[in-house]
Amino acid sequence: MKNFRILFLILAITISTIGFAIASDLSIESDKQTFKMEENKAKFEGNVRVKMDDIKATSPRAEVLIDPKTKQLTDAVMYDQPYVVQVKQAKTSEIKANILKMSLLNKKIKATGNTQTTVTETGAMKPTVVITADEQEYDTNTKTLTAKGNVIIYYKDVETFSNSAVANLNQAGDLQKLTLTGNGRIKQQNSVITANKFIYDAVKEIAYALGSAHSDVDMDGTRINVWSSRQEYYKKTNIIQASEKVHVIYKDYDAKGPKATVYPDKVTNKPNEIVFLGRSTITEQMRTIEADRIKMFINPKNFFAEGNVKTVIKNIQSNKKSAGF
Repeated sequence: MKNFRILFLILAITISTIGFAIASDLSIESDKQTFKMEENKAKFEGNVRVKMDDIKATSPRAEVLIDPKTKQLTDAVMYDQPYVVQVKQAKTSEIKANILKMSLLNKKIKATGNTQTTVTETGAMKPTVVITADEQEYDTNTKTLTAKGNVIIYYKDVETFSNSAVANLNQAGDLQKLTLTGNGRIKQQNSVITANKFIYDAVKEIAYALGSAHSDVDMDGTRINVWSSRQEYYKKTNIIQASEKVHVIYKDYDAKGPKATVYPDKVTNKPNEIVFLGRSTITEQMRTIEADRIKMFINPKNFFAEGNVKTVIKNIQSNKKSAGF
């Protein structure tokens, strides 16, 4: 469970490095240019080079659409696997796709077909962030990055998978909120968290895993599995909460209850105490204990139950016979 906090903190760093800006001025160079006013478009072929402020794009061919009433340029569409690059604030951002559309009026960049966005820090040997998806769009008005279809985000040893992802940034380009929706999965080394939806609130520093949440985490060589409808991580206190049909399996512990809270050790700050609230049960080998409150400790491994405690030992007669009584 310790990796739950790490994964979302990394995602906060990941998405905050991405952000393109679109200017109104546009310059296009190519080997061949054809203007068809009756079609309200201009066609460019051969070594097409597009420049808008600090954004540069290249492709084999492109079209620029013209509004028939205002005669203003509306969109620049680049075909045949265009490439876009922006160098800004010691970061290089790149976009690759089958088709790229730059909207001059709506201030949007939309990439479709095998899209890949990479962000590389100056001097780094490999990209800091890689995002792949069926399509990606960045809205400079709302500072929103949207990726759809088989979305995969890589950051160092962290991978996220989802049907869609939305990152909301502020004017400075800092992450405010990240949402992963549909078959969400976050993987780091040997730990995996899955849920229908992930939300990271960067302002409040709270992470949410919503809908069929499951954490399968490596705890120093031992697996701990947590199932629940909802899981939350509070960065400031390093506390994790799981609610609604909570089920925890750790070694030979099998605990269930309506709500569980994971508290860190005061010395190591690693998760060490799991407190079940509400009528809960814990099973260890042949005994099951039911209580209003159960405390599980990971290191050293132990547990305590209090409040209307009931203990049931199964197959006690069979155990006596096998012992020779």
